[in-house]
Amino acid sequence: MRRKSITGPLLLLLIGGLFLWRNLHPETPVFDLLSMYWPFLLILWGVMRLIEVVVSPQRRSPSFTGGEVVLAVLICVVGSGMWEGRQHGIRFNPGGLQVFGENYDYQMSAQASAAGMKRVTFENMRGAIRITGSDGQEVVVNGRKSIRAWGRNDADKTHENTPLEIVPQGDRLLIRTNHDRVPDNQRMTADLEVTLPKGLSVESRGRTGDFEASDITGDVELVTDRSDVRLSRIGGNARLEVGRSEVVRAIDVKGKIDLQGRGSDVELENIQGQVTINGSYGGTLEFKNLAKPLQFEGTRNTELRAQAIPGRVSMDLQEISGSGLTGPVRLVTRSRDIKLEQFTQGLELDTERGDVQLQPSMPVPAIEARSGMGRIELVLPERAAFDLHAVAERGQVVNDYGSALEEKAEGRSNLLRGKVGEGPVIRLTANHGSVSVRKEGTMPSEIPPPPKPGRTPRPPKAPSEIKM
Repeated sequence: MRRKSITGPLLLLLIGGLFLWRNLHPETPVFDLLSMYWPFLLILWGVMRLIEVVVSPQRRSPSFTGGEVVLAVLICVVGSGMWEGRQHGIRFNPGGLQVFGENYDYQMSAQASAAGMKRVTFENMRGAIRITGSDGQEVVVNGRKSIRAWGRNDADKTHENTPLEIVPQGDRLLIRTNHDRVPDNQRMTADLEVTLPKGLSVESRGRTGDFEASDITGDVELVTDRSDVRLSRIGGNARLEVGRSEVVRAIDVKGKIDLQGRGSDVELENIQGQVTINGSYGGTLEFKNLAKPLQFEGTRNTELRAQAIPGRVSMDLQEISGSGLTGPVRLVTRSRDIKLEQFTQGLELDTERGDVQLQPSMPVPAIEARSGMGRIELVLPERAAFDLHAVAERGQVVNDYGSALEEKAEGRSNLLRGKVGEGPVIRLTANHGSVSVRKEGTMPSEIPPPPKPGRTPRPPKAPSEIKM
């Protein structure tokens, strides 16, 4: 008869006794003990099985059941996970699960001369930075440091090892908070308030933390994983590489702006230089008074290019509206309604789904617009001159110009063509919708809904054919 192993019951007794001790003495750091010494369970288990073989009369080689193998693997997985959690600051204490202990705050400050310097570089991995330009020649930094640790002594030691430093390096000043010296089981954030000579350029690199700069005549460069950005009264160029943001706002920038990343809202106003935006932004984008070209490629396969925007453009996930665009303008989007007014120098527009309303300035520019599914409405000044080629492939055409424009049906499509004076070519194509061309100041005509796909509309019956 095979002798049963006593290893399992002994292990249960050991683990049960450990947790009983924990209940009787809540202050005992059971989590720390288990995360540190869990390999002894495997060692004890192996020793006990070895003893069983030695003292067994049959001296048979030990065999593990399937349940024991699963239990051994489970102990290894759980033990390794507890060790990794401990290394990264996760603890169980009498109050429950805590991560990284408690916060301890410290004030910090530093000051240095900026004579002969051209740039200021910030190395602050976590924390907000607010920069203000001044007429002085000193760099003054004040701030608050927050260290999350398991005790005041640990936090004090980390505070001493991570001083705020201003280090001259050639023609630049390096301002660093020494986050690289923080232990793995602690976390530190450093929020900085900085006053510096307005003529310096600013560079900042970090992981997280809001960034704000104002009254700087030099360039601004920001590289961060996550940050909200606010710039105002910047005399140079601004290069922003932001992995994730809730808002990017820039007002009164004399240089160019280069923005890359993804996020929510973007607000640009009074920008003298070229604006280039590449990224995915799911909120509201506002552009006002842009003196130089705008190049935007981003959200939902949307592309917008314009030579200048002396007026405004507003974009969200439902609609793009704009007034006062200097062309040539190129707008490509997947699924949005579009409303553009007072644009000049040409327009190229393409949307897969959405209604389009266009009202150009005088003189009327060349226009090429297409809507995959949606109506197109063109409102022209009273004295406009143009050469129109409009097609409603599965919809109706509405003509306010009378006999000057010829209406024609070709299969399931309705065409509207003609010239009024000597003007540029206007091409309108609605793949599944209506096309309306009317004069400014007139009321929009009633447009019947487009027929369902695959069904040709029947002509209305004559009065004599109607049965009473």
